[in-house]
Amino acid sequence: MMCKVKKVSPLWGFLLSFPLWTVSCVDNKYDLDKDIDMTINVGGEYLTIPAGSTDTTFLSKIIEVEEGDILQPDATTRVYHLTKKDDINVEPTTVKEVTVGATTTDLESIEIVNNTGVSFSEPEVSADITTSGDFEATANDIDEALKELGSLRAKTPVDLNLTIDFNISGGNLTFNQVKANKLKLVFPDYIVFKEDEGIQDNELILDEEVLSVNGSSYTRTLKVEGYKFSDAAGSGMKPNAEGSLTIEGNISMEGDVVTSGISGTGALALVPKAVLEEMTVNSVTGVIQPKIEAETTKIELNDLPDFLKDEDTRLDITNPVILLKADNPLETDVEIDAVLTPKKNNVNIEGHEVKIGTGYGQNKVALIPGTNIIALSRTGDCSIEGVTENIKVEDINNLLETIPDDIDVNLQPIVRNENYYNAELGKEYDLPASYEVDVPLSFEQGLNIVYNDSVQDLNKDLNDLDKVSLKNAKIMLSVDNAIPLKLQLKAENVQIKDVYGNELTAVKKTMEEDKQYVTESTDGEKPATSELVLSLTSDDTAFLSKIDRICFKITAVPESATGVPLKDTQWLKVTSVKLSVPGGVNVDLN
Repeated sequence: MMCKVKKVSPLWGFLLSFPLWTVSCVDNKYDLDKDIDMTINVGGEYLTIPAGSTDTTFLSKIIEVEEGDILQPDATTRVYHLTKKDDINVEPTTVKEVTVGATTTDLESIEIVNNTGVSFSEPEVSADITTSGDFEATANDIDEALKELGSLRAKTPVDLNLTIDFNISGGNLTFNQVKANKLKLVFPDYIVFKEDEGIQDNELILDEEVLSVNGSSYTRTLKVEGYKFSDAAGSGMKPNAEGSLTIEGNISMEGDVVTSGISGTGALALVPKAVLEEMTVNSVTGVIQPKIEAETTKIELNDLPDFLKDEDTRLDITNPVILLKADNPLETDVEIDAVLTPKKNNVNIEGHEVKIGTGYGQNKVALIPGTNIIALSRTGDCSIEGVTENIKVEDINNLLETIPDDIDVNLQPIVRNENYYNAELGKEYDLPASYEVDVPLSFEQGLNIVYNDSVQDLNKDLNDLDKVSLKNAKIMLSVDNAIPLKLQLKAENVQIKDVYGNELTAVKKTMEEDKQYVTESTDGEKPATSELVLSLTSDDTAFLSKIDRICFKITAVPESATGVPLKDTQWLKVTSVKLSVPGGVNVDLN
């Protein structure tokens, strides 16, 4: 209760304290009850009786908060803040590993010795080599997050087995050896070989190297670490609509070979072949846009004081702030689109939802790689320590103008980056996130707070007035207000009740036109003084004796806000309460 009236002497005792007359004798011929009107007037033109005052009531008493409530005064500034924080559940995101199937490239065979005539023996025969074969490797079931591939890296290097066979046909030809003479094999430039494989610019040079002895085959194993198609977006490999990718190219061979120790007849052919084993890819560079899902988060605004829960309450906050905290493990920005919907009684508050992010045509909200503390605020400026980026959301106050029971946050993390970055495949990327609401309360245009209270236990001071005849009275309150908001007491917001809690409906209430407002403090420190006058009238001449409680609701005056922060040290005091009876009171002495 804001006002507690101090006890005063009964009004009847006050009235009896007036000297009314002096009697020197009594004439028994006269019956005072019948022959003389025993009603007298006390007070004359205006009778005013002091009825008490109240203690200073600080906002800390009007706005009662407990430890753990979301409304708390700042320990340093004493400004009230609505604060709420909790986690946001974001599902881990994973891009599946890619498997590139094994592939075999058969280069066209080349005849290096041809002796179909009479058997002969020559020390050596030289032959030019020019041959090639198609390279084709396929990957299927590629994750839809992989929009374009710049490079693929194998989990472990795989083998590329090079084989050169020597086939004899059409006779009994024999030879001692075949030696390479600057024989060059050229592999597709997108194949990435392990270092120290003797390959430069994807070329393998075989010079003075024996390829065959007495008909043996040549084999060599090269280690392949992956594929590299491009360094920049737009020129890489793109999977088709079915999630498949075909890697095409050519392996060629050119140079000379020298065959020695030839005898007999027939033909000798060189048959090269390259076999690349299946590759499991667990690292990729490219345009990667993984799907990230977050559960709808409910910001519950419970444990609010009554004045914020009232249906008439409206808030217009200078700079409410919602902090979005998240750790981004990806090597790219994760943009945030979101729809924030305030709800009351499980129903959306129409026209008050707030949308953020470029997906809704608003300012970009992006989580950069690493730790992020993003402040979404009305002004785009926030001094909270640790904030990494400020984002202006001009209509964010819509969420709080009508105080909701809760706010549904539909968060939509999305990667829109069209450039290359690197990601590990098959790995769970966790994106831990949380929110923190910080709303410093201040009195702005559109704010409407409601304060309900009563002056009670009046009957013990007024019950003797049943002997007093009057039809109207005035209650005058002198109020000092250090709260930075103009207040108003309307007649319809006053209830007059008896000791049983029943409203005295026969008592008419009116507020004097220029005596219904409590002037606001301009700075929240120095009080402004005002007088409120409530007029009471009734056909029941003993109505004052029946009054025990005056209940009232004081509301803010629209468009009267000062922009001053709301602090628990601001106060309101009724410095005096007076009962005024115009024309005095008539007392029946019978």
